[in-house]
Amino acid sequence: MDRPDDIPADQMVEVLFARLERRERALRDAETALENRMKELYRANQDLRLRESDLAQKLEIESALLLGALSNAQMAAAYGERDRGFTVSDSAGSILGTSEGEDPTLEKLVETIHPLDRDRILREGTQFFRDRPTGVAHTYEHRIIRQDNGETRWLRWSIKREPRTEERPSHIVAIVRDITEERRNERSVRALQLRAERRVRELATLQLELAAAKSQVEDALDARNRFISEMAHAIRTPLASLTGGLELLETQVGESGAKDLSVAREAAEQLGELASRLIEEAATDEEHSAAFTGEQGELLVPETSGSIPERPRVLVAEDTESNRYVVERLLDELGCEVTSVENGAAAVEAVRREGFDLVVMDVMMPIMNGEQATQAIRALTGPAARTPIIGATAHSLQSERERLLAAGMTACLAKPVRKDALETAIRTALISGRDVRRNEARFDHDLFGRAFTELPPAYRARMRDAAKTDITKYAGEVLAAVDADDDEALSKAAHSLTGVALNIGAIGIVEELSTYREARREDGTTTSIEGFREAVAACLLAVDDLYDALIPTDQ
Repeated sequence: MDRPDDIPADQMVEVLFARLERRERALRDAETALENRMKELYRANQDLRLRESDLAQKLEIESALLLGALSNAQMAAAYGERDRGFTVSDSAGSILGTSEGEDPTLEKLVETIHPLDRDRILREGTQFFRDRPTGVAHTYEHRIIRQDNGETRWLRWSIKREPRTEERPSHIVAIVRDITEERRNERSVRALQLRAERRVRELATLQLELAAAKSQVEDALDARNRFISEMAHAIRTPLASLTGGLELLETQVGESGAKDLSVAREAAEQLGELASRLIEEAATDEEHSAAFTGEQGELLVPETSGSIPERPRVLVAEDTESNRYVVERLLDELGCEVTSVENGAAAVEAVRREGFDLVVMDVMMPIMNGEQATQAIRALTGPAARTPIIGATAHSLQSERERLLAAGMTACLAKPVRKDALETAIRTALISGRDVRRNEARFDHDLFGRAFTELPPAYRARMRDAAKTDITKYAGEVLAAVDADDDEALSKAAHSLTGVALNIGAIGIVEELSTYREARREDGTTTSIEGFREAVAACLLAVDDLYDALIPTDQ
């Protein structure tokens, strides 16, 4: 390369001039780049100022909202670092009761601590800084005395010490809250709970006392009822023998002894009425306290065959010999074949072994009483379990009758058992085989009244008895024809029964019979005869009561 001394002067000038131009261009380019960079930095600073302004405004708004919420909630916050000391939120002023414009400080918080709590809180504060682990919140409660009105208030502190990190030094965060109202509410709730618990204990004690009193009353009532039952049995058992014996003697005494027999009968009836009143008066409380109120569950309903036997086989269960003799004679006069046993266990075995059309069951018997024997019979298998059972009890109380019917009895008669009542019960049991007291007997009362009042008084009772006998007879023929599926026999028996029933206004029998026959013509032999059975049984039970109510006896 040529040395500068070897280059001509004019060429050297050109070279130097070219170098100068390159350097000037480079300088201008650098100045332009620097100017652009300065502009970018300026714009960036402007954006940063705007962001800082927005952030500061947002922080100010959020701080204001937070401080307002703390003030409304009677809460305040405290923050502290080792080198910077503690700062307390403005909302602490509303808690301490400081003057308006006065800044609350931690020192003022300490000054307001109640004298009774000051030493304890200072001691626990020292222990917190010395021994308490970091990162765990600890709770303290104490009282203060407000500066404005001297009122005592309760505060609760939640304080946590955070450990030092690279980004932040060790610091303490605390939240203080006024819990005066909360404590007052808690005390009120606790007082109510204590009163409620005391009331529950009192009620439990009363329940125990009532249970003990109820047990004593029940024991006393049981003892009283047992005594009444025993006395009723002791009184009515010989009374039943006396009344039944007088009825049996009526057919054997001539006209010369009729008056004497009438006097004896009247005396027996008066004695029976007196005994009934005494027993029922003594058992008034029992009637009210009985467990059975007449609204029983579904009663066991024994079923019978359609036809009625001409001479029913009847089992008599009676432990008293005189009563057993009287019932046997009455049943014999009513056309029954009679077999007798002396206790309920023997009655159950006889029904299971032989089978009967009907059972007349005394209630008070040894070994097994009538109620237990009835339940045992209903528990048998086959037709024996459906045997109609007529109970005879010394009680005339509704509660006992309901209990016996619920046990499975078909009917229940009070001692002394009269012949006409026994006859009606047997007819009812053989026709329906069920308790029909709930079924309504439908009568035309005007027709019933004319049927008897148009007769001479001497013939009215005979008319009543003949009507019951004929209804029983023709109803049995209807049932027998239904069992035999004999339409001709059914038509004939229905015609006879309709005539007898209409004579005394028993329209319920006629309506049920007509309904059955119409349904039979439409459906064949699948129609149920139960409605007719119940109507006949209800009619037979109601005839005597209706006669006594509607037919005068002084004509």
